[in-house]
Formats: sequence, C-alpha cells, structure tokens
Amino acid sequence: MNWLYLVLNLGSVAIPFAFSFDKRIDFAGKWKFLFPSLFSVAAFFLIWDVWFTKTGVWEFNSKYVLGINIVNLPLEEWLFFILIPYACVFIYEALKYYLPHAPFQKAGNKIAIVLAITFLLTAVFHYNHVYTFVTFTLLSLFLFINVFVLHSAFLSRFFFSYMVSLIPFLIVNGVLTGMPVLIYNDAENCGFRIGTIPVEDFFYSMLLLLMNITVYEHLMQRYKKRNLS
Repeated sequence: MNWLYLVLNLGSVAIPFAFSFDKRIDFAGKWKFLFPSLFSVAAFFLIWDVWFTKTGVWEFNSKYVLGINIVNLPLEEWLFFILIPYACVFIYEALKYYLPHAPFQKAGNKIAIVLAITFLLTAVFHYNHVYTFVTFTLLSLFLFINVFVLHSAFLSRFFFSYMVSLIPFLIVNGVLTGMPVLIYNDAENCGFRIGTIPVEDFFYSMLLLLMNITVYEHLMQRYKKRNLS
C-alpha cells in the first residue's frame, strides 16, 4: 500500500487534466498564469510543511508512501501542493464558465470580512495549539489582504468554488486521515474532527486554494491590462 498517497494525488488530478484541453474552458490556455501560482504558493506551503513535520505537529505513515524523501518530506507531499491546487483551480474555472453568475455575487467582501474576524478570534482562543493558531491566523490575514489591499473582485466566486471543492476534499482527505497517511499530534490542534478529518484541514485547504487563486487571478488581470494599454 506504499503507493496509496501517490494514487490519491494522481487520481485527484486525472479528470481535471483530461478536461484542461476542452476549448470551452480552455484551462490549458491559462497555464502561463496557473503554473507561476502553483509553484510560488507550493514553496510557501512546503516550508510550512517542513517546519510542522520537524516540530512534530504531524508525521507521515511510512506504510502509505514510496519512501522517496526530499527535505524530510515524502515525494507525494511535494506533488500534493501542485496537483491538488491544479484540480481546485480547474473547478474554479469550470464553474466560472458553466455558472457565470456566482451565488452571493455582491457579498464576497462582506463574507470575507466576517470570516476573517471569526478566524482571527479562533486563532487567539487557540493560541496554544500550533496548527490551529497558525492556520486561522494566516487565513484571516490573507482574507483581509484580499479585501483591503488587493481589492480582489473574485471573492464571491472563490467561496462558491471552495464549497464545491469540499466534495472531492472530503473523499481525498478522508482517506489521508482515515488510513491514516498523515498522523496528527492532537496536542497541536483543537481536537475537533469531522469524521477523521481535523477541522483545521478544511481551513488549511481554504488558504491553499485562496492563495493560488489570488496569484492566478492577479497574473491574469495584469496580463489583460498590459495588453489593453
């Protein structure tokens, strides 16, 4: 079963990759914006991952990984931060095409502010749980940055695509935490789980997707402005 984590990664991206060449969505045509986003955000999360693994916040079960380690992380974990965001941004683009008018379209900023305040309070309340504190603090700050610094116009669509992405998330992360492939030190999280998934994972995933879409969208907007000038 040491191939399990690799199969989860490849299975998650298989359908999105196959449909990337659909001319209606033209996701492959947006790769020049996507890949800089994937690699830059992956670098941030990999540094975070190395830190958490080194300090014992979590560890990887050797039964479900190939045993190829890079900077103390399994190869599969490196692939995770490229392949999973690829699949999620594909969902974001597919929904943009098939549902051009996102639900709660004018409420994106208000939702972001309410969530950011809620997450910041959660972080303060759980200051002694490293995974909880770091995840909710960073997510809160990044939401504030999107609203007040970047003035991002895509937040309502982001929240909608995030909710849709929770469907495959529950399947993949359910396996990762259920086997488990990833073993958590429960002293470093709040201890609340949905099934086998620590609640922090839902918001870690939100931050991962939000950072990727933020970089992706701003690269696209900069390209459009440059071509119009």
